[in-house]
Amino acid sequence: MKRKELILLFILALVQFTNIVDFMIVMPLGPILKKLWGINSTQFSRIVSVFSIGAFISAMACLAFVDRFDRKKVLLIVYAGFTVGTFLCGLSQNYHQLLAARFLTGLFGGIGGSVILSMVGDYIPNERRGQAMGILMTGFALASVLGVPGGLWLAGHYQWHTPFIVLASLCTLIFVLSIFMVPSFIEHLKNGIVKNTAYEIIINIFSDAKMRLALLLSSLLMMSHFSIIPFLTDFATYNLGVNYETDVPLVYIVGGLLTVVCSPQVGKLSDKFGRLLIFTILSFLSFIPLLALPNLATNNLWIIIPVFSTLFVFSGSRMVVGSAQITSTATPQERGSFLIINSSIQQLSVGVMAAVGGAIVSNDEAKRVLHYPILGIIGVVLAVLAWLVFRRIKATA
Repeated sequence: MKRKELILLFILALVQFTNIVDFMIVMPLGPILKKLWGINSTQFSRIVSVFSIGAFISAMACLAFVDRFDRKKVLLIVYAGFTVGTFLCGLSQNYHQLLAARFLTGLFGGIGGSVILSMVGDYIPNERRGQAMGILMTGFALASVLGVPGGLWLAGHYQWHTPFIVLASLCTLIFVLSIFMVPSFIEHLKNGIVKNTAYEIIINIFSDAKMRLALLLSSLLMMSHFSIIPFLTDFATYNLGVNYETDVPLVYIVGGLLTVVCSPQVGKLSDKFGRLLIFTILSFLSFIPLLALPNLATNNLWIIIPVFSTLFVFSGSRMVVGSAQITSTATPQERGSFLIINSSIQQLSVGVMAAVGGAIVSNDEAKRVLHYPILGIIGVVLAVLAWLVFRRIKATA
C-alpha cells in the first residue's frame, strides 16, 4: 500500500481502537459493577445496550447531513463528543449516571465508526480495500491486547472508573493528532451537495437491492459475533473459576495478538482469492467458538485460551471481509449516508442481542451464568444466515 494510505489507516485505526476499547471495557467490568452497585445481569446488559441505542438514535438524526460536509470535520466533531462522553463515564457515581454517560458516548461513538469506513471507502481503491479493512480492524485487536487487559488492570489496582479517565486522556491526544495528520475529504462534494431529506435518503438506500442485502448482512454479522461476548467475563469468572485479575486479561491478550497478526492477512487473502471464499471458510470456522465456549467446563488455561482465541480469530475475522464487501456496495456520493445507516443498524443489532442475551441468561446464588449455550446456538444460526446473504451481494465501487 502507498505511504499516505498507511498513515491515514494508522490514524483511523487509533480512533477505532479507542472507540472499541470504550465499548469493550464495560463488559469485563461486570463483576466489579455488580458487586459495587448490587445490580444483576439484566441491569448490567442495559449498560452495554444503551450505548448502541444512543448510536442508533444519533445516526438517524445525522443521516441527512453527513455527506454534505468534509468528512474530516465530521470525524473531529463526533470524536470530540465521544471523548467528553468517555470522561463522563469515568466521573459517574452510580448506576443511573453511568447509564446516562454510556448513552451520551454512544450518541457520538456510533457515528464515528461509519465516518471512518466512509473515509476508507473514498480513499482506498476497491482492489486494495480488503487489505485496508484488515489494517483498520487491528484497532479491534489492539483493543483486546492493550485496552481490555489494561483496563482490567487499572480497574483492579485502582478504581473501576480509572480506565475511562485514562482512555479519555488518550482520546484527547489522538484528537489533536487527527487535526494535523488526517487530510480533508471533499471528493464526494465535487458533483454538488445532495440535499435529500433523511426520509428520501432512507427510501433511496432501501430501494437498492444490493444495499438492502449489505445492511442485512451487517446486522446478522454483529448479532452472531456478539451473541456470547457480553457474558464472556462473567462466565469465565464464575462458571469456570478463572482468576479475574490475572487470567482474564491473559485470555484477551493472546486472542488479541492473534487477531493483530491474522486480520491484515485475512484482508490480503480476500483480495487475492475472493471475498466469498474466505468469508465462507471463516463463517463455518466460527461455529467452533460459538458452540464450544458456552459449553466449557474446565479452568485449565491451556484449554480455555485456545478456545477463546478462536472467537477472536475466526468469528472476528469475518468482520474484515464483511466490512470490505459492505463498504463496496455504495457509490462515493451516498457512501456516508449508507454507512451511517449501516452503523446504526449494527449498533441497534448489538443492543438487541445484548438485551436478548440478558433475557435468556440468569444467575444462580453463586453468580454462575445459566442458559449460556442457548446464545451460542443462536450465534451459529445467525452465522449461517449471514453467509447465505453474503453470497448474494455484488460490490459496486
